[in-house]
Amino acid sequence: MILVTGGGGFIGLNVAHGLVEKGQEVVLVQRRSVDPPSYLARFWGKQVKEARGSIMSLPFLVSVARSYPIDGIVHAAFDSGGIDPRQGISAASGRDLNDIVQNAMQGGTNVLELARLFNVKRFTFTSSVDTYRGFPKDCDQWTEDALLPPVSFTLIGNTKKAMEQLSLLYSKTYNFSVVSLRVGHCYGPSTSHALDPMARMVEAAVAGKPVDLSSVPANARAHTVYVKDAGEATALLQLKETLEHHVYNVTDGDHPTMGEVAQIVRELVPTARITLGPEREGGFVQTPPPHKRLAEETGFRPRGLKEGIAAYIAFVRDGTY
Repeated sequence: MILVTGGGGFIGLNVAHGLVEKGQEVVLVQRRSVDPPSYLARFWGKQVKEARGSIMSLPFLVSVARSYPIDGIVHAAFDSGGIDPRQGISAASGRDLNDIVQNAMQGGTNVLELARLFNVKRFTFTSSVDTYRGFPKDCDQWTEDALLPPVSFTLIGNTKKAMEQLSLLYSKTYNFSVVSLRVGHCYGPSTSHALDPMARMVEAAVAGKPVDLSSVPANARAHTVYVKDAGEATALLQLKETLEHHVYNVTDGDHPTMGEVAQIVRELVPTARITLGPEREGGFVQTPPPHKRLAEETGFRPRGLKEGIAAYIAFVRDGTY
């Protein structure tokens, strides 16, 4: 059985689907109860179990592992509440840096301790392509073996990079397999990011409503991956008997502007009415993170951007997953 932290979240639910489709049983650790999404409904309470509690409590995690035969962990929990990827911590959220770091690092350490105590076969950590971001510039090539920038100032990138290193230290010290997935900008079913421009474009288009994204520059870019594909990639790496590397990019290899995303949505839903903001100065094309390593080792083949957006539209329209 695989324990998935952040199990009620955007990525966690899609990871659960990837695992159960491969015959695995899953226990979803989450802070609050969630209604099963349509694509997991037939597994809910059967192959998919729930355990409600916080990863900030190691005794809670231990109680879960004593209740279920855990032999692997996917650590997908990350409390993104109040975090704006562009602006930092939202003043209205009431959160501060200490709160965010404690949740990311102490919570992550507790899950690593669980892996140690119960001798799991593999610990899979959901990291982020934000680890490639830095100051005064990002990595030139976003490849898994790149030397990450020595200076960076991103809440997600810095905490994810720190957890990658802590996970490797645990792996070396206690001899269990650790893998980090540098995941791109996910979009698709179960999105929990109400302000995500890709989600807002698709959902408004399907609903026949206009969407005003004038605060989003038309040339703002994202390294994309359809979230069902991210779940599939996570399952493939979690279950593979041996791995050649410790780090894998999980993206579709694209780096579209929001203007390009909007154009695809308009092609697929001709009635879509999307307003984006003017292009910002200094916009540039970053070399997309390749997923060659993941493809060669697991056969992973993500959807292209247009195919992924079409799949997302189908899900919003009629639940097709």
